[in-house]
Amino acid sequence: MNYRTGDIDSRRLVNLYKEHISDVSSTNYPGVYPGQNYEWDLDDFKNNLKVDFQYATNEHVEFDLVGVDASIANALRRILIAEVPTMAIERVYIYNNTSVIQDEVLSHRLGLVPLYIDPRLMEDAPADYQTQSTDRNTVVFSLNIACSEREDAAPGETDPEKLYHNSNVYASDLEWVPQGEQVKLKEDPPRAVNPKILLAKLRPGQEIAMEMHAVKSIGRDHTKFSPVATATYRLMPHIQLLKPGDRYDESKRRVEKLEMANMEQAERFRDAFQEGVIEIKKERGKVFVRVRSPRRDNVTRRILELPEFDNMVRLGRVRDWFIYSVESTGQYPAVDLFHVSTNVLRQKVRNLKAEAERLQREWEGTRDRASVEPDNDIEMS
Repeated sequence: MNYRTGDIDSRRLVNLYKEHISDVSSTNYPGVYPGQNYEWDLDDFKNNLKVDFQYATNEHVEFDLVGVDASIANALRRILIAEVPTMAIERVYIYNNTSVIQDEVLSHRLGLVPLYIDPRLMEDAPADYQTQSTDRNTVVFSLNIACSEREDAAPGETDPEKLYHNSNVYASDLEWVPQGEQVKLKEDPPRAVNPKILLAKLRPGQEIAMEMHAVKSIGRDHTKFSPVATATYRLMPHIQLLKPGDRYDESKRRVEKLEMANMEQAERFRDAFQEGVIEIKKERGKVFVRVRSPRRDNVTRRILELPEFDNMVRLGRVRDWFIYSVESTGQYPAVDLFHVSTNVLRQKVRNLKAEAERLQREWEGTRDRASVEPDNDIEMS
């Protein structure tokens, strides 16, 4: 989703100058502009809210969220990181470990392995795992592996994988042990998202035997439960070209394309931005530059340091236009993460509303009782 620079209201912009920025905070609230009502309105919010996915794969998604305050955008980002539930190994029962990796280090590595288990099919982790663990809240894995020499290894061979069986222990060696109703998951069994994660190295005579229990929780409890590798956003860059004229009246100087003196000057203008942001066009023997894709720019403000382009461009960012970049660790398809995070946010709003209503009922009930109950003060004669 791109835009024409002239279509963006100047009140939505954070303005960037050579050595400072301005208009960081929004002014769209009542009492700022005489005769204009900026009270929050649900219908206006619905009309202005836009969500547009730029591209999506199972691992990475980039989308635009337009028409919300930074507090909402940041709430969604924090929910993605810390409050979307996933499954991860929580308890490790080690029966034998003769590798060079200590038990606690190996357990920690296992906990950080992303697991391909849809958490929406499981219940939350039990409060008491010794008595409340069931097939609906716990997924069991086992690891039984030993290293031995290969009889067919060539003389003088130095590659451990050709010298030994099971010289490397990978996440693919984790075996799912179905419990009870979990047999219905056999068509798409729980497993490590990346089977090539190296867990340990073994040599002949060394072995590992253990059982692991995976449970459902959120990243706020431990980062191993976070469903994202990264979840970031940035504001949409805004690049306004200005033709020569009265520097105090920019409204009349705004143009979609700006004429350059020659091709060399146009190339210097283009190279002051990220690749693909500015394009050069020739029309009737003249050279013009125009903004092609502002979202590609990282707003280095290099153009403002070049004297020959002084007062020819205005830089900014659109305050309520957020470009999200989210990388999934594999438990969810990346395209599903935004939908899941909004559901978490909606549930938070429901909980807050319910608590506010409960407090109001308690307060009103106390007020009513106070009006009918007698005063307990002692009367003085």
